[in-house]
Amino acid sequence: MKKLSLFLFLLLGIMKISACSCVKGTLAENYLEANVVGVIKILKVYDENPDQRTYKADVEFEKVYKGTKFTTLNVRGLIGQAYSGACEKEIKPNERYLILLSGSNNQYGISSCSPMSKLDLQPTKDEDIQLEKLSKTFSYLEKNKLKFKGAQFSYYYDEKQGDNPQSELSKISNFNPKQPFAIYKVKLNDSFKIKEISPVIAFGSKDKTIEGIMKRNMIIETPMYRNTSEKKEYLLLLFYNKQNINIPNREVISDSW
Repeated sequence: MKKLSLFLFLLLGIMKISACSCVKGTLAENYLEANVVGVIKILKVYDENPDQRTYKADVEFEKVYKGTKFTTLNVRGLIGQAYSGACEKEIKPNERYLILLSGSNNQYGISSCSPMSKLDLQPTKDEDIQLEKLSKTFSYLEKNKLKFKGAQFSYYYDEKQGDNPQSELSKISNFNPKQPFAIYKVKLNDSFKIKEISPVIAFGSKDKTIEGIMKRNMIIETPMYRNTSEKKEYLLLLFYNKQNINIPNREVISDSW
């Protein structure tokens, strides 16, 4: 009986831990689907509701890339007590975030599944570089949003990278891009490798080299939450991570910003 009780206890614990299941899109998809995109700072947290397990946060915007500023966020969880199994989120005063949120009637809520990235408490030079890169990317996506309607962005991984800390893309020498991002349209074979690749917008440096490496090395991660049985064409958003140039073993070209 004790063994059975212990088994049930462990089983319930596993169920609770795995109860939160998030479906997070790519940065490009999150931007295109969002009502508001920007950098916020948390001013205060308050108005905890233990029954509904929610609280509020007052925010101020440091940057707005899309949409209209708001002043209050609804947060899933309790102040200082976020339960990960229920997708709850803990945020604190003075924290800063890049957010890409959808809402209605200027009401916005967040959980641990929300598309948002935590930034340093104070802006840094590297952050300025990264946000400038994102600003240019967002501007391009906005100007071409009709072109991307219905398109499916995805991620990739370098199957030949193995235990190497850097992918072959990041080892390209004399790389001097004209812009900090590129978007490629790829068609896949049955092994999820690239059989055709064409730039929607290229870096403007070593473009053929990049395309060759992509075709040789990359496996495309097709989203499991969508019907991809007949889908053979995807878009890939790549970034030039200038801040990593002089940092050993960090990715200079990747699908992460």
